Amino acid sequence: MKTKILTLAMLSLALISCDDFLTRDPKDTVKDTPSFWNSEYGIRISVLDYYTTYFPGYRSGWTRADNFAETNVADWNDDNAQNKATFFTTVAPTTTTATSDWNFTRVHGLNLLIERISGNTMEDEPKNHWLGVVRFLRAMEYAGLVSKFGDVPYYDTTVGSADYKQLYRARDPRATVMDKVLDDLKFATTHIRVTDGTAGLVINRDVANAFASRIMLFEGTWQKYREKNNDLAKKYLKEAMDFAKTIMDENKYTLCDNYKALTTSVDLAGNPEIIMYRSYVEGVVTHSLMAFQNTEKEESSPSRSFVDAFLTKNGLPIHQVGNTEFKGDTWYFDEITNRDPRLTDNIDATGLQLPGVAGVSAASGYFANRFVNESLKNQAGGRSNTCITDAPVMKYNEVLMNYIEAAAELAGLNAYTLTQADFDKTINVIRDRKSTSMPHLTLTGSNLSVGGVVINDPDRDDDVSSILWEIRRERRTELAYEGLRFNDLRRWSKLQYADMNLNPKLNKGAWLDKDRYVAWYNETNKAAIAAGTMKAITLENLESLNLDRSGNAGYIVPITKAALLRVYADKDYLYPIPLDQITLYKSRGYELKQNPGW
Repeated sequence: MKTKILTLAMLSLALISCDDFLTRDPKDTVKDTPSFWNSEYGIRISVLDYYTTYFPGYRSGWTRADNFAETNVADWNDDNAQNKATFFTTVAPTTTTATSDWNFTRVHGLNLLIERISGNTMEDEPKNHWLGVVRFLRAMEYAGLVSKFGDVPYYDTTVGSADYKQLYRARDPRATVMDKVLDDLKFATTHIRVTDGTAGLVINRDVANAFASRIMLFEGTWQKYREKNNDLAKKYLKEAMDFAKTIMDENKYTLCDNYKALTTSVDLAGNPEIIMYRSYVEGVVTHSLMAFQNTEKEESSPSRSFVDAFLTKNGLPIHQVGNTEFKGDTWYFDEITNRDPRLTDNIDATGLQLPGVAGVSAASGYFANRFVNESLKNQAGGRSNTCITDAPVMKYNEVLMNYIEAAAELAGLNAYTLTQADFDKTINVIRDRKSTSMPHLTLTGSNLSVGGVVINDPDRDDDVSSILWEIRRERRTELAYEGLRFNDLRRWSKLQYADMNLNPKLNKGAWLDKDRYVAWYNETNKAAIAAGTMKAITLENLESLNLDRSGNAGYIVPITKAALLRVYADKDYLYPIPLDQITLYKSRGYELKQNPGW
């Protein structure tokens, strides 16, 4: 029986007056009394209310997760070609809604929890544990606000509704806020319990350390590439490395044998790679992510850029001179031959799924199936909004990738000496996964090599070292479609990869030789065609597919009008502040500055 801690409906915290008596209290509310806050149970149910906010997994029902496609975070990158481009925000929103990113309601709620816990009469150990948990959540909240908006007002206490000076305070500098975030993370990773309930389903010290490594890696690289502040970059990158190393040194986690099982398992309990996951149970909480890769047309599907990123089995880039393992991309089955097995863990290996031919087709021809559990494809647990596969929230493989990237970035800033041991305990461990089994990377001076051959990717950006290029490639392929790529591009100052004009591979899919495909399809399915269960196809079935050149062979191009392509501007690195907030500040005699370019 699957544990249901995260899938049960969470109790909401509603503070009500102690003066109300001779009435029956609602069962979904609690009283703001000392006895409530002196109880670990009371604090626990108050904290649980935040889990689906900070650890949403695949979300629930028909609500889209940031995995794969169809949300801004999932789409604003270079992984998917699209029939209709998802544009960056063009103008600042005029109003603030309850779900707006610029919202400090959760900050207020977390500060209230901190104040109540601080004032209870518990022993130091439980008090500090719960303070650590809530401060960890506050760090998560502020790290998200800073990531989106840069400078934000920092509140570490509750603020009264009439305290206008505090309510309408100016935005604090980004570095000031992130130092406060770091303080919270250090307190949390010192005081949160090593174990507290069912491992994987609750916040424990490993969860805090793992997310701290992600947060500090983002900020360290942002400071290096966006703010051009190498001192702060070194500071935060060192913290990212240390948080990750803490988990690595404990030797509690190992990689599971099957890469795809991380995103397709009905039950992730006991998976040795899982640090935190969200459990889904039939009839309790279910999701729809698998259905979007199982029963619906993929209007966004793997791009040429995504597919080209995967190495051949010898560990070399596909376009490296002399790489004879790459069989070319003008025939799908040649293209996927001798490739990193993670490629066909992410796309359907049975063939291109073309509009006009396949009932469930893909815009680029490449059909993504990272989240499809084959045994559930035709069952309720894999269709509609009743999918039951568990969602990984934090995995050991990301911790390893956070460590090696932080180490390499520090080495580039002359703040660390990168060694072979760093690769042997990170990327080479990942490549040893049984289902992956890719060659080890060897550090060779300022380069990396495999099998005695120096890696030299002709597609590498000139301003990215060959070492960082390969680390970023490994991160992209190992953590594909997990909602990380957009923020990776932002923190590397590489949002131009998401621009369909600047990155033509983003608006390209598979190479399609229409004549050859029609002949192959009819020959492959001739028995079914003869039996009348399938129909033969002709070139007319492929008329709707546009190619990047004249004739019947070329790369599929989903969008043909330049005006419909997504483009980026420098302002897109930060989100705009809703205009009504700026007006509200002004009406009270204060100033809230808009982000540059908006």
